[in-house]
Amino acid sequence: MGRYSDLEITFRKRDERTYALAFRFNSHDDAAEQRSLTEPVIALDFAALTGDDPEAYAQALSAAFFTAEVRAEFTRFRTAAAVTESILRVRLSIGPDVAELHAIHWETLRDPDILDAPLFAGERTIVSRFLNSGEDWWPIRLRPRGRLRALVVVANPGSSGKYGLAPINHEAETALAKRAMSGLDVETWPKSTVALGDLAAKLREDFDILYLVCHGKLVDREPFLFLDEGQPVSGLELVQAIRELDRRPRMVVLASCQSAGTSGVGLAALGPRLAEAGVPAVVAMQGNVFISTAAAFTQRFFAELLTDGQIDRAMAVARGEVRKAADYWAPVLFLRLRDGRIWYEPGFGGGRLNEFDKWRSICSSVRAGRFIPILGPELGEDLFGGSRELARVLADQHGFPLASYERMDLAKVAQFIGVEQKRSYVCEAIQTEFVKQIARRFANASAGAAQPTLGSLLDAAADACRTNPDHPYTILSELPAAIYLNASYHPMLLRILKAQGKNAEPVFAAWRGDEVPQKPQPKVTRPTAESPWVYHIFGLFGKLNSLVLTEDDFFDYLIAASRLDLLLPALVGQLMQSSLLFLGFRLDDWRFRVLFRMIVTCQGTRTLRDLAHVGVQLDPSEWNVADVDKARRYIESYFQGGDDAPEISIYWGTPADFLKQLREQLAQTAEQSPVPVLQGASDEWF
Repeated sequence: MGRYSDLEITFRKRDERTYALAFRFNSHDDAAEQRSLTEPVIALDFAALTGDDPEAYAQALSAAFFTAEVRAEFTRFRTAAAVTESILRVRLSIGPDVAELHAIHWETLRDPDILDAPLFAGERTIVSRFLNSGEDWWPIRLRPRGRLRALVVVANPGSSGKYGLAPINHEAETALAKRAMSGLDVETWPKSTVALGDLAAKLREDFDILYLVCHGKLVDREPFLFLDEGQPVSGLELVQAIRELDRRPRMVVLASCQSAGTSGVGLAALGPRLAEAGVPAVVAMQGNVFISTAAAFTQRFFAELLTDGQIDRAMAVARGEVRKAADYWAPVLFLRLRDGRIWYEPGFGGGRLNEFDKWRSICSSVRAGRFIPILGPELGEDLFGGSRELARVLADQHGFPLASYERMDLAKVAQFIGVEQKRSYVCEAIQTEFVKQIARRFANASAGAAQPTLGSLLDAAADACRTNPDHPYTILSELPAAIYLNASYHPMLLRILKAQGKNAEPVFAAWRGDEVPQKPQPKVTRPTAESPWVYHIFGLFGKLNSLVLTEDDFFDYLIAASRLDLLLPALVGQLMQSSLLFLGFRLDDWRFRVLFRMIVTCQGTRTLRDLAHVGVQLDPSEWNVADVDKARRYIESYFQGGDDAPEISIYWGTPADFLKQLREQLAQTAEQSPVPVLQGASDEWF
């Protein structure tokens, strides 16, 4: 992966023609952020920035933008990037208050230091239109390169002819798109007409890329698309259909062939709308674009995209490929991903699998049963939607008044509801909405019941796991764990384990009783791989006094059970002599922070330093954090240990990625004998 330095340029409107610019720069190798000391002002004459001469347009825009002050600031930051031999990633931050700036062809800007050279037609300086939206805090789930899925849709309804639009060759455009995306799992739309409802239903199958070729037009600032016979469809209907998806496409490519009028403008106008609806990356064509230009651009764009996953870098290289064409500037990128990646390579150290030297130790501990999976709330996100979705829905239902990013914090939302209502109502509301989340995914599969029960819904979800040998729950149920430390409130793992023929038992503490905490009394006093405990550390749905939901709950819980040994003494002994596998947590989740501190402050944690531990973390690029690289370094530092705390190796990826690699490593090292358990250790554990 290349080295990048980031320059974000934010526009602030002063009046109808002038805008103040703020510069924020993050160097590749400098943790300190730099900002411009002043806010230079530019004046844009929108009436003058028109016409069919792209060269004249580029000259006029460059002269208006690169005032002496702007040029000095830009040169300063570009030089700083060059010193570190990094690519300068320019993000034009265009907010809703300056939405008219999307009409400007920023991609035509000339290099202020090289006469007549396009600024953004090469690999050294790349650009995107960076959008902060109301959906910024919606999680973005990326896939590894080898699992990317694309849907190609080419629309050529016969009704577009009466609008004077040239026909689109459905077969040729489909073949072009498939050829461009060679190496991906590509599915094509079979017909030349597209009903919007059918397209929305198809997108529920979770595609990473939607490649849409159709005519479009702009009417009173609203985009319309020619998809089906009859009247053009409002582009806002497509935006709404995508907004309603649980998993939106990670990238939408809106392509327009050469056509009459301003068809391309209609497509480009969809870009910011789709980004605001939660699509992380949108590629669109501004103005008309020749078929030859679109074909050459698309081929190079996807070829570059598949080398490192960097969308903005692929755009810049592909733009350079067609720089001699008059319409080279037509492709535009609207982006919400701060590091510009659409796929990732899972593994330790950002995908450098060979650099992890503790696989033998981890496999030895797993094979000997001396390990504890510590399961977070996001482990079953594909089944239940995740705690962030749960928090967002509850925040909407109850008028949560705080900042948008706090609407995804379940403890914070639960705290607000509890203050407004009562704690018992919070528990009921969360459990009810959780059941609804399952029903939205599995109601049709729950035994065909007109009114599915909770049991039938959970059975349907469990069946979905069992039919997928690579599902995290499936792999976990096959491992020889005697104890699962579960931070989720639902009993799904119990059902999966029992389906595997294991005598799994739920364990939890009624910590809100008069005698705090009330220690759980498992029926099986000595857990084994055949009769494991699933210890619900923060409670279990249906057991009101066990649930830790609100912010106050977490504080009270820490006071009531300041040490794990007060909750379950037998757990601590095994915990201190086991490899710990943290799966399905976000570092900023209350459940993780409380649980992690409870573990590292236990007596005897020094022994954990002699064992290998793993923390599986989603890449920060999926969180929409302000600085992805710094966030990675922060997470790695957090887990580095210190004093008596254990060192935890960070695996960047999903629990499914890690567990599949763990299974592969166990198979590859099957001939190795596990390290023998020390004499008497079993007695000490229990």
